[in-house]
Amino acid sequence: MTYNLQGKEWMQMAAPHNDNIREKILSGAATLLHDRSFNDISIADIAKSSGVSKGSVYYYYNSKDELLYDIADKYLDCAYSDLMAWVDDENKDTSLPRLIRYALTRGLDDSGKSLRLHLTVDAIAGNEPLRKKLLKKYDTFHKVFAEKISQRRESADGSYYAWLILTLIDGLLIQELMNNSALDIPSFIEQVVANFTAEK
Repeated sequence: MTYNLQGKEWMQMAAPHNDNIREKILSGAATLLHDRSFNDISIADIAKSSGVSKGSVYYYYNSKDELLYDIADKYLDCAYSDLMAWVDDENKDTSLPRLIRYALTRGLDDSGKSLRLHLTVDAIAGNEPLRKKLLKKYDTFHKVFAEKISQRRESADGSYYAWLILTLIDGLLIQELMNNSALDIPSFIEQVVANFTAEK
């Protein structure tokens, strides 16, 4: 099954057959995570949102945390797949300016950005397994960006700029979710792209 983060397909995870209960559970839980923290969501809430019984939820998941980790894995794997499909597309202009613009706008266009924030908050609040999952994926994204930046500009410190991009993505996500009208995000992104590509 494809989980496309550009639209809402990754959230819907609609199962083609009634026996694909696990996907329904993931879909229902992911939908709830858009508006609430995982600690505020009960198994009963997940069952209701998924259209299944509480017993079905417990059949597939021994705990809420196990379900949360499954959601996180699918979300992060999909984000990685989308990135690799974009940067490795030989029929697309993936030059340095477009790479920077894609990375920053992609993080904001992501239909799962509220979920991403809730996952991060849960990790910061003390969910150690989730924190390790997120840090591992940060490391993966860092390596990809560092490699792709260095390929496009040999003189650039790929590692530094990769971390800069990742921290900007997170910062812009927070500002957008807070509806900070003082920051013109599209203009800010274009300024970042211009400044980045002007450096030699």
